[in-house]
Amino acid sequence: MNAWQITRKDLRLLLRDRRTLFILVALPLIFITILGMSTGQFLTMQDKNQLIQIAIVNKDPGEVAAQFVENLRQKAGLDAKVIVNREEAIGKLETGIFMAMIAIGPKFQERIEELTVADVLYLDEGQLSDGLKSLDIEVICRAAFMNTEGIVRQLVFASAVQSLAPYVARKNKFASRIIDNNRANFAERRESAKSEVLPSQKDAATSGTRGNVYQILVPSYTVMFAFFLVNFMARSFISERDLGTLCRLRIAPVSRAGLLLGTTVPFFIISLVQSILLFLFGRLLFGMSWGTMPVWLIPVILCTSLAATTLGLLVATLARTESQVAAYATFLVITMAGISGCLMPRDWQPLLMRQISLITPHAWALIAYDQLLVREHLNVSVVSGCCAMLLTFSAVFFAVGWWRFQTLDEPA
Repeated sequence: MNAWQITRKDLRLLLRDRRTLFILVALPLIFITILGMSTGQFLTMQDKNQLIQIAIVNKDPGEVAAQFVENLRQKAGLDAKVIVNREEAIGKLETGIFMAMIAIGPKFQERIEELTVADVLYLDEGQLSDGLKSLDIEVICRAAFMNTEGIVRQLVFASAVQSLAPYVARKNKFASRIIDNNRANFAERRESAKSEVLPSQKDAATSGTRGNVYQILVPSYTVMFAFFLVNFMARSFISERDLGTLCRLRIAPVSRAGLLLGTTVPFFIISLVQSILLFLFGRLLFGMSWGTMPVWLIPVILCTSLAATTLGLLVATLARTESQVAAYATFLVITMAGISGCLMPRDWQPLLMRQISLITPHAWALIAYDQLLVREHLNVSVVSGCCAMLLTFSAVFFAVGWWRFQTLDEPA
């Protein structure tokens, strides 16, 4: 008997457990699909959930207010809707239909009439120094979006100034004359710029960000569920020991290294197949891109699967009972996934948390995938360094697992 025969035996046993295989492949795919749909991206769909949904209550009948509302509705990234009743808008804000509400007060036009060209040119010093308050505009954001309220206020104020500036300037005869003389030139320049846009640029502009969310979701959950293999691997080793199979293999004519490799390689193969299938589904179902150099995905997938498998070996040799596997392995996998950025994108984490996450192999895999799938320009040295770190983790896990393997067949 050699290592390959042990590998074939364990592979047959694993392939018979179709429920486990289904969980390893289908569960991450379900997570990716649900999260992708929650962001409004699935197949070729583009949903308004990707936009900032805003309710506009306009109590000013003036022309400038109407132009201001129209400018907001035309803003990219906004889904602005006019609501007549303020109470109705607040109710929809509280129930989560809108992220923010913009209320234009009845004194909006009156405040504009008091402005001069200098007020528009020197926003921090003139009558507009109080921002939206000086224009009788109110912005209310939901509690969940309080951190972005400042950004929304700046956007609304900029749009308000854009709407009122021509009106205020026209009250000055000199400025009005300049505006009339240049409007025709501006129109010609816009038409010329439109005609010079290349077809590829138009395609890029119309394609939007389709698939971008999956550039993050697919690798994140591929990495996370690759390490879920730890649970199944530890349970398999404990089952082999409890059934006495491991003890019989130890006295068989096979070296300790052959026995260890034979019982580990099947899980490495399962991990590789799992990762490859998830990336294939990501491409076929979600339209994700494999980056500018897809060939570099191969070493990252190999190194990540190796790190997951050797960690599984380590946990399998440390856990002595099924309850220990359920408690320790699950805690370890979920904790490492949370720290590393599998559950929350690493770019959202504070700097300290990103530095702490580097103690996990997950983080290095995610950094490599970020370079390959998200960045416009691939930094090969970063990807190579991440693969080297994953191999280092694998070596450490394997060394400790090798050391602990000699006591695996002892009773708990």
